[in-house]
Amino acid sequence: MPQGLTAFLLPEGPDMWHEFALGLEFAHPCATIDLLIAADAITAHPDCDRATAALILAKATAAGFHRGEVPKGFDADAARAFVVRLTDALVTGRYSVARFGLPPEALRLVIRQLGLHGPLSLPPLSLGKGAARARYGFAGWHPVHPMPQARRA
Repeated sequence: MPQGLTAFLLPEGPDMWHEFALGLEFAHPCATIDLLIAADAITAHPDCDRATAALILAKATAAGFHRGEVPKGFDADAARAFVVRLTDALVTGRYSVARFGLPPEALRLVIRQLGLHGPLSLPPLSLGKGAARARYGFAGWHPVHPMPQARRA
């Protein structure tokens, strides 16, 4: 039974999942395995977008998950297994659709991590064109930042 972040994200669908991927920072000092659990659930879902999955994999690779070098709060074996599963899904064409484009910075990260000279060196991925965004916008939102506490009267 999904709980916490995963329970919130899964019913929201591909638009929210893409926003999650854009704001995801596995290497953030406050990041926990909850981010990995949510990313795994999203990328295992049949409606996951190819650009979303590629960006999540690029961010996991940038954080060292493919080498088992994980930040505090993560499990190295789980992180490595996640990268293997997601890499295989992208290589075998599991994600047939790229509905969302990636902003230039995110696209550069995907190319740097998954491109010909990157650590994973995947075959070329057909990703969405332009910087199309999902319908959600969270200025300053970050999935690992704590919510501000209410003031007491």
